[in-house]
Amino acid sequence: MLDVPDLVAVGDYLIHRRLPLTDAGLLRRLLPAVPYRHGGAKLARALALISDAAESRPESLLRVLLAEAGLPAAEINHSMVDATTGRELRTDFRWSRHRVIVEYQGDYHREPRQWRADMRRRSQLEAMGWTVIEANWDDILDPGPLLGRLRRLLES
Repeated sequence: MLDVPDLVAVGDYLIHRRLPLTDAGLLRRLLPAVPYRHGGAKLARALALISDAAESRPESLLRVLLAEAGLPAAEINHSMVDATTGRELRTDFRWSRHRVIVEYQGDYHREPRQWRADMRRRSQLEAMGWTVIEANWDDILDPGPLLGRLRRLLES
């Protein structure tokens, strides 16, 4: 019933590293039991994309969009340290070789305290030489402009 991006989001939730309900290996071993006509092909595509690092449905959906656009795989939800301040900075999607970061900003990031913290973190990342792109739900609904900007940055 679900499309591939939502199947990936469900799979990501099931294997999340903080509180896994199962593991990717078991899900893959169960795949042959699903008849092809009942979504086996979609499940196989989704299983190839699941990650234990995604922390929300929008992150999962965005990761599928990036993969299906043929962009290189990003590091997902990894931390790094600002050498100047010693603070740990966590990024949603990071391409270290290109020094590019994509941050998904859900509605939670509109809260004043979170918004200020996000602004500070973005300034720190940019001061460290990273290009930061912010994405939101509209970018998932209409990914063309985001994918174009990201592709240009990763190709330069």
